[in-house]
Amino acid sequence: MDAPTNPLGQGGRQRRPGSDSARQLTLKLLVTVVVGGVVYVLTNVLLPKEEGPWQLVLSVLCGGTVLIVQFMASFVNQLSELKDVVEKRFADIGEATKLFNEVEKLRGDGVPRLAEHATKVVSMGPAILHDFAHEEINRLAGQMEDLTNLSAESPGENHDWLMTLTKCTKFSIDAISTSVVDDGFWSTEPANRYLTAQREAIMERHITVRRLFIVKENQERAALTPICEEQREMGIQVRVVALDRLPAHLRRGKMIDFILFDRALSYEIHPDQLGLNSSTGVNARPELVQPLQRRFEQLWEAAREQTSPNGLPDPAGLRSLTGGGNGDDPAGA
Repeated sequence: MDAPTNPLGQGGRQRRPGSDSARQLTLKLLVTVVVGGVVYVLTNVLLPKEEGPWQLVLSVLCGGTVLIVQFMASFVNQLSELKDVVEKRFADIGEATKLFNEVEKLRGDGVPRLAEHATKVVSMGPAILHDFAHEEINRLAGQMEDLTNLSAESPGENHDWLMTLTKCTKFSIDAISTSVVDDGFWSTEPANRYLTAQREAIMERHITVRRLFIVKENQERAALTPICEEQREMGIQVRVVALDRLPAHLRRGKMIDFILFDRALSYEIHPDQLGLNSSTGVNARPELVQPLQRRFEQLWEAAREQTSPNGLPDPAGLRSLTGGGNGDDPAGA
């Protein structure tokens, strides 16, 4: 922690609050005496033959005038400073009132709690804790500022966003996963937390979760069978589509991983040139979300018409085409 400041002035003497005012008053009186003395000397030098008390009266009058002028100048300066302080205070009050009105709209959220604990944490613990708290607040403020433009971006793969969005979803989650056969994501701890959150959303809030796996060739579908079965047991609707079996018009365009929450917000992972997940973006702009939703629906329907991994027609797909069943592929299609 920072060392406490020394309340004593130079030489260890405690500074009195009125010391500056006393010094200024002494200076004013000294100037008054000097001016009065100079006037008295000048009147005696210039008019030595004149007798009477008028020299003394003139010197006192001039000195008093100088004293009054000094007090008036000091008063004007203090009045100007007081005006600046009052204007600043009113501006601060206006900003505080505006902020309070905005916070009032979020009383049910964590904003008041954030403000309360943020003021506490910056006044306790070591300096590095204060710096860490300030950086986190700045990061959150920057993220909120980005979201005012209906989008935000985070370096790397942001699993916290994924969990939070799953928790906030009210209707549906539609996801496309491409490089899932070899990357081993579904056996990792983040994937386990993500699937658990989806299962809770399905069981507690009756959310509809659809996941579409995209593979390059049809023979790769078999490798996804255990993953599809596990997720289907959790209540997730799962299908697999092979690019080499898609019509030409569906193979056009980029095949990217994305998740649509409530068909209103997209979660996208942006890979770099090496195929690594360099950044994560969320977007709620309708002109960007709606094309992704149309893309998902087209591929989801195409997956229903493809065959199962053993080369036989998909029974679930046939039931859907004839009006029965929900169209989910029990073998992963």
